[in-house]
Amino acid sequence: MPKIEPQRQRINKLAPARPFPTVPASVSATGPRSAHKEGKNLICITRKTPLATYLRRCKNVIINDGYKILHLSAMGAAIPHLLQLAVALPPILPFAADEIHSTITTGTMEVQDEIIPDDEDEDITYRTRGKSTLLVVIKIGDGEFEGDTSGPAKRPGVGPRPKHKQKAPNGGPNPSSKPSVPTLATASSSRVVVAEPDQDEMET
Repeated sequence: MPKIEPQRQRINKLAPARPFPTVPASVSATGPRSAHKEGKNLICITRKTPLATYLRRCKNVIINDGYKILHLSAMGAAIPHLLQLAVALPPILPFAADEIHSTITTGTMEVQDEIIPDDEDEDITYRTRGKSTLLVVIKIGDGEFEGDTSGPAKRPGVGPRPKHKQKAPNGGPNPSSKPSVPTLATASSSRVVVAEPDQDEMET
């Protein structure tokens, strides 16, 4: 008798929770990304992005934005990518080697998968599994932020200028004033009344 192979389960891997929010709570989520000043030093590492892109991004965050602490997080297969970044980043930074300190933290995060049955009448079940995580914190010097902390410029004590009424030359009427609308009494006084002819005169 031929062997009956068991049917493989269809598994849909759900996206795990992000270690950092996509947009900080103090920043508008609908605004342009170029206006975001907070959260630039929180970076999630994936295999889809090349290593050179992460090196350039981290260097700009430290030099141009003034951050002195970087939080780099990776999960699962992206952990080797993060380790390469943590080793390749310090030599390209304009700081002494003794000023750059790295802290590595490992962990495990629970993720869920959907198990889709072949029979459409059956319900979808879920399973939980563990996934390795790695967090690398790179600190430069004392770690204090040296970027731009100023908000929108405001001049205190300066309010809106009062509007001045325009004066017509030679004491005439104000050109900006609206023309007067005739009232009902004025309109009725200039009304012309025409007498209608009699019906007998119109038929002849």
